[in-house]
Amino acid sequence: MKKILNILVILALTVVYSSCKNEVDDVFDKSSALRMQEALKNYKEVLVAPTNGWLMAYYGNTDYGGYNMLVKFNEDNTVKVASEIYGTGVTQTSHYKMEQSAGVVLSFDEYNSIFHYFSDPANPDGIGAKGKGMEGDLEFRIVSATAEKIVMTGKKHGATIVMTPIGTDWDEYLNQVGEVDENMKCANYQLIIGDNSYNATLSYRNLTINTIDENGEAAEIEAPFIVTTEGIAFYKEVNINGTALNGFKNVEGGLEYPEINNSSIILKAIVPPINQQFVNNLWATSFSNLGEFGQYYWAYMRDNVLPTINQYYAGTVTYYYFGKYSSYFGSVYSLVGYMGVNSFDYELIDEDMISLTYNSTGGTANGRTFAGSGFLYAASFLNCPFGATYQGVPVTRTFKVTTDNIKNPTEIILTDVNQPANTIRLTSNDISNPLIN
Repeated sequence: MKKILNILVILALTVVYSSCKNEVDDVFDKSSALRMQEALKNYKEVLVAPTNGWLMAYYGNTDYGGYNMLVKFNEDNTVKVASEIYGTGVTQTSHYKMEQSAGVVLSFDEYNSIFHYFSDPANPDGIGAKGKGMEGDLEFRIVSATAEKIVMTGKKHGATIVMTPIGTDWDEYLNQVGEVDENMKCANYQLIIGDNSYNATLSYRNLTINTIDENGEAAEIEAPFIVTTEGIAFYKEVNINGTALNGFKNVEGGLEYPEINNSSIILKAIVPPINQQFVNNLWATSFSNLGEFGQYYWAYMRDNVLPTINQYYAGTVTYYYFGKYSSYFGSVYSLVGYMGVNSFDYELIDEDMISLTYNSTGGTANGRTFAGSGFLYAASFLNCPFGATYQGVPVTRTFKVTTDNIKNPTEIILTDVNQPANTIRLTSNDISNPLIN
């Protein structure tokens, strides 16, 4: 009897084992290589399906926020690309590939100046640190892919990238985004939540909101965003003392923008007078941005004064700024390898005029030396368009102040009311070698 029971147990186990083995074999009836091939094929079918391509919400380093890319993938592994950075009517076609690398990776593996704008370590517009640029990616791990949405992450830097099919004409879409961006963009905002308000500032596509944390300490909350045809959408939900924010709706011609999901929350653009904005920021200028009056003095500096200085010192003028710098207001420049700062006193007149007077006792020691007597009086020529000294007496100049965009100026134009040939264009962008450019 015992022998018969043992035989029955063995037979039962054999049946169970065979059953389990068949079940396992059914689940893994395809090799991992074959399954990956099928995944690559399915993802490519999703990529090339939209006849008008995809709208890509592109992020690199989120400090710079997000930008709209338009991409059309083709069966022959070419991709046509457009971007709001380059504007309407500009596209470029290059190669893409999909491969297995701990999942499916989509690579833009041929240089495309439009797409690689964000990943180039030497950004064409000088954005980002040298050797890093905007820290964008050109290889992306596909997280999910459906006909409605593709979600990816940058392989190197990890930002989340979302693509959705676009039915709108590309140029029409970019024009709409540009109009919203122009209307909503402002250097300073006030965020209003109920009875509380918070100051906020804009840098690239990143809104910095100044708050108070639970310990009563000042805190800054970063809100990277992308501009859409409807307003601005945050990279991810932001929480301000228990209140969730996801972005704000555009109001054409308005200065107050309601939150996407809660219209009682308002982002209000704050627009100070243009002369106040001038003195509160630092601006760059160069020879080509000066009128006839200023160019005369800068040319004399470049062609006569600088060669004399360079008999004693190495170097030249590598930058020249004017405006607010640390606790100073005035000019900030490099000369013979050293930084100099010269102070100016100012008076704001109405909302669009300013008078500037050189302050010989302010600024830094280097700045006072550079503007003083002897062969180191070069700064007097650099500062002359703004008002330096004449025979030791400070000169006051009064300017009309205008701008390209009162809400978010990228350039300031100063026009000397008593010397029409003395015009100065200042920009928020850096300018190298100002005596030449």
